[in-house]
Amino acid sequence: MNSNFEILSANWHFTSLCNYNCEFCCMQKLSGDLRSLERSRDVLEHLVGLGIEKINFVGGEPLCNPLIFDVVSVADELGLVVSITSNGSLLNERSLDRLAPYVDWIGLSIDSASDAVEQRMGRGDGSHVQHCLDVAPLVHGLGMQLKINTTVTKLTFQEDMRDLIRALDPQRWKVFQFLHVPGQNDDAVAAFAITDEEFAEFKAHNGNIKLRNGAAPVFESADLMLDSYLMLTPAGNIFLNTEYPFREYALESVTKEMLPTILNADNYVERGALYAW
Repeated sequence: MNSNFEILSANWHFTSLCNYNCEFCCMQKLSGDLRSLERSRDVLEHLVGLGIEKINFVGGEPLCNPLIFDVVSVADELGLVVSITSNGSLLNERSLDRLAPYVDWIGLSIDSASDAVEQRMGRGDGSHVQHCLDVAPLVHGLGMQLKINTTVTKLTFQEDMRDLIRALDPQRWKVFQFLHVPGQNDDAVAAFAITDEEFAEFKAHNGNIKLRNGAAPVFESADLMLDSYLMLTPAGNIFLNTEYPFREYALESVTKEMLPTILNADNYVERGALYAW
């Protein structure tokens, strides 16, 4: 284990609600929801006490819970770097204007350059890619940084997505191998799971692109992802996705010294969790 690392980032699965039906999603059976702004402050203050510098609000779809607009303000007030990972469907000029004063990063989940393929996977109604192309310049224009998240599946491992990525012009592109999380997406394995060799094929097609800031894409294998994220349930407890039902730790019981025993430190570092955010 890497004993010289610090956990500086966390993913809060802020809501179990989602307006899409992505069949491959590995967090599609979460339970509960954040119900009060007071609880969000308690959670964020405890994370700051653990040394967390960056908070990423994920889901479900974070914008399905209207508290997101107030919670990002609290996170910003506490000095956190604030990120939201979204399917983008509820992002528009109005919502982005409300988020922009407090949010540093907007992540858009796009898994194919083809709207037809996205619809086949359950991501949207056939207009997902075009909508993200419309949202990206709004994000750039408001001074937020753009990240693209791509999950590679059996339907997409042979795609060349570089033209789409150039059009979106993000500062960061994270590319994930399909991850099977027992109890969450068991029914998707046959249709969407890929081998390490197929993931390497996608990397060979797309790995040489340079992003807006000169960075290269970040590729995360399923093995690297499984136990290398500090993740919170909608209610604000820490959980592990290495077994199902998920093992939870009451957030208030977690100390900074416990973090290396909760996460795989080597995988956290190897997957590029620490970068110039």
